[in-house]
Amino acid sequence: MAIQHSDTMRESATIACNLVDSYWHPVCLKNEIPNNNDFIRFDVLDFELIVYNDNGHIVIFDNVCPHRGARFFLDDSGTEAIRCKYHGWGYANGKLNVANTKSFTQCDIGAADLNKFKVGFCGEFVFFAINPARSLEEQLGNRIYGSLMKISSQLGSRGDLNRYVFQSDWAVALENALEPYHIPLVHVDTLSTLRLTQGENVFLGENSIWSSHIGNEKMDKRLKSMKKYFSVDGAFEGYSSIFIFPFAMLSSTYGFSYSLQNFFPSLKNDQTFFTSRLYPALATESGYQEIVDTFTQSTARINRQIFDEDHQVCKRVSGRSWSSKPPKYFSDLEQKVLHFRKSCSKWASLLT
Repeated sequence: MAIQHSDTMRESATIACNLVDSYWHPVCLKNEIPNNNDFIRFDVLDFELIVYNDNGHIVIFDNVCPHRGARFFLDDSGTEAIRCKYHGWGYANGKLNVANTKSFTQCDIGAADLNKFKVGFCGEFVFFAINPARSLEEQLGNRIYGSLMKISSQLGSRGDLNRYVFQSDWAVALENALEPYHIPLVHVDTLSTLRLTQGENVFLGENSIWSSHIGNEKMDKRLKSMKKYFSVDGAFEGYSSIFIFPFAMLSSTYGFSYSLQNFFPSLKNDQTFFTSRLYPALATESGYQEIVDTFTQSTARINRQIFDEDHQVCKRVSGRSWSSKPPKYFSDLEQKVLHFRKSCSKWASLLT
C-alpha cells in the first residue's frame, strides 16, 4: 500500500507517513479476537485498519472493499462477517467472494483481493506492518522481544477499550506520554499520588524502558500485599513503561495489569488517533478472580482519567512547536524526549 502525502505538511506529519510505512506496530492481543468474525478497527493516517479473525487465522487489512471503496465495518470492535453492504462482496476462509462474478468480463476479477497488511506476532501480541525495514524481532531487540513474550503469556482478556481523537499533534501527544516531568502538575489526584521516583531509563535502539519505584510508602505496601492475587513472574515492583518506537507504549504497575496505548498519527493537523487497552494479569486462583476484576475496573477508571488529563494539556501545545531537533531547554526527566527526537531526526533528514 502506498501512502501519499503533501509537501506542505508539517515535519511531524511527513515523518509519520514514513514511520507508518517502515515499522511494525502492536495493535492487540490474540485473545481480543478469539472467535471467528471477531474484529477490531483502528484509524491510521487517512486509512482504517481492521484486525480480523478469519476462522482462526488473523488477517489485517484496509477497511475498504476493493470494488468501489465502501467500508466493511463502522464499529470499533465486534463480531461480524466481512460483507460489503453496497454490492455484496465478502471474504471468508482466506478467499474474496465476488457477487455475480460472471458479469466482470472486461477485467481480471480473479486478481481482486483485500488490501492486506503484513501480520506479525510476539507471544500473544499482534503487530501489523506495511513495508517494514526489519523483521519484528530485529526491530524490538532481544530484551523487549523477550519481555513482551513473557508479559503476554501472563495476561487475561481485555478489561477495557478506550478510544478517542486527541486534539493534538501525534508527536506532542507521544512525547507527553514519554516524560514524567509533567506528572506532579497534570496528574495531581491520579498518577502523582504514587510519588514516583526519578527512575531509570534504558535505551535499546529506538525503543526504551522506564522503571520507577513508588515513593508513596503506604500505597507501595498495599500493592505489595496484593501480589498473591496476581499470577505475575518477574514484573518490576513499581511503575514501568516500555516504549515501542514509533507509536506505542506498554505501561504497568507491579505487573497487575498492562495498558497498551497507540498514538497513531492523522494527516490532519493537531489530531492523533489514540487507543488504549487494559489487560489484567491472570488470577493465581479462581477464588481470587473477583478481586482481580475489581482491581481491573478501578485501574480502568483511573487510566481513563489520566488519559483525559493528558489530552487536556496536549490540546494546549501547538503542533507547530514540534521539531525533530532537541528542545532548547530540557529537564533531566525529559531524556526519553531527546531520545525520541533523535530517532525521528533520521527520518527528517530524508526529507531534505
